[in-house]
Amino acid sequence: MKVAVVAIVRDEVSDILWWLGWYVSLGVDTIIVFDDGSKDGTDRIIADAACVHDIRLYRIESDGGSHIERQKQVYLEALEHLKNEFDWVGFLDADEYVFFPNHNTLHQFLSEMNDDIGAVGINWCNYGSSGHVTKPLAPVFHAFTHHYKPENNINRHIKSFVRPDYWNGRWFNVHYFDVSPYRYVDDSGRDIEWSDTPGITKNSPCWKNSKIMHYQLRSMEHYVERTKRRKDLNLSLRNFTEADHNEICDPTPHDSTNKIREWVRRVIRQEYARVLNALPNSDLLTPLPPSVPTLHVFSVWSHEGNCICVRDTKLEIADKSPIERPLLAIRIGEATSRVFLTTIGTDGNPTSINPDGNPHLLDFLSYDTVSTTEHRSVALRQTGNNFFLSVTSESLDGSVPSDSQSFKDAEIFQLRPFENTAVSDDILNGPTLSFARAALSQPVSLATISALAKKDLRLTVSVLPLLMDFLEDAEREMLEAKLPA
Repeated sequence: MKVAVVAIVRDEVSDILWWLGWYVSLGVDTIIVFDDGSKDGTDRIIADAACVHDIRLYRIESDGGSHIERQKQVYLEALEHLKNEFDWVGFLDADEYVFFPNHNTLHQFLSEMNDDIGAVGINWCNYGSSGHVTKPLAPVFHAFTHHYKPENNINRHIKSFVRPDYWNGRWFNVHYFDVSPYRYVDDSGRDIEWSDTPGITKNSPCWKNSKIMHYQLRSMEHYVERTKRRKDLNLSLRNFTEADHNEICDPTPHDSTNKIREWVRRVIRQEYARVLNALPNSDLLTPLPPSVPTLHVFSVWSHEGNCICVRDTKLEIADKSPIERPLLAIRIGEATSRVFLTTIGTDGNPTSINPDGNPHLLDFLSYDTVSTTEHRSVALRQTGNNFFLSVTSESLDGSVPSDSQSFKDAEIFQLRPFENTAVSDDILNGPTLSFARAALSQPVSLATISALAKKDLRLTVSVLPLLMDFLEDAEREMLEAKLPA
């Protein structure tokens, strides 16, 4: 069985990568995206993602007209051209995420449908703002946890997975595809009872086997952007307020976040590699005199004297000794308040860390140390914003997120050198940090970074956050403008 998903998107740069990752995690073989004139770099991100999965990008040459009409043309073309390649095709928007409580993949779900079934309709589950005014740093399925009650009429809309061979050629709307004389069923395999409008069910959904998590509203910032983008819609603050229902809380989709984050990380590495490969060629590597900045490595300890460690990819208080994977803070040179948080695996290379509240998916996360009134203690603030690392009480879960906007005792840490210098030497002499030290022995410039990338692209991508601080302002700004946010 081969399954594809088709979508038409426009200016979804902040969310598109997570949407793609969601469907990759559900086992979708091919994702086909029609870009409807994005101006924010959405199409570039999709093209990078196509390097790590079968994602096909097409750009719509728009001559104006309504969004609905362009969507109709895209779907008609997809149905015609995909019928010989795919057994099932889903037609979705970039704010729609299919969720299965009892199946791991779309293939598992669709394999239960009999041969006399031509299409499966899955009901919407509309989400509110969950109190967000600005765009949250987390992916939408993690940040927006509150949705409407099932009896809200908007949830009677469905989106469809269609056997393209069974479509009879008649067009109704973007929700409903005529597959008569074959059956159109719900997620339990029962024939759907329609309202007066095909694509809208007669009854409210139960969401027992599936739902379309529909994040149409999202934050106020998302809503304003959508208002500007969709000239065919007349949206107002009143519309936002009336649509902002948050009656039911369901954080279950959080279970998928880490898995999808790792796929997104792969794409971001691909984006960084593309940017570095495009730098003007240079073989220039000129060693500096011996006054090269020294790398220092520290373990990170809470205000209560607990070592911070990494379990899976999350930060938390260590609950046993010895500590297998401590959180590390790397400082370059002496007179700097900047540190880079990471952890090192058994191969001597950085492994993933994902503190909640930090959106950056890099090997080294940049933080600024902020002085406190306590001796040899600091607060750790994300570089570029005002979010601090903090410790959640052990009576809760002992996690260490990075989403506090002020610092008290829970946000105060000590950076301690390793008592056993052999440990810190092993860390600093691993492949990645050895490469970083060699890189910092050059006068860092875009020409230097280009030469390093030619020498070892993977390691250059890894240590790039460490090098960025040493670029001159104009070159750093030029590079930051090319890199993903």
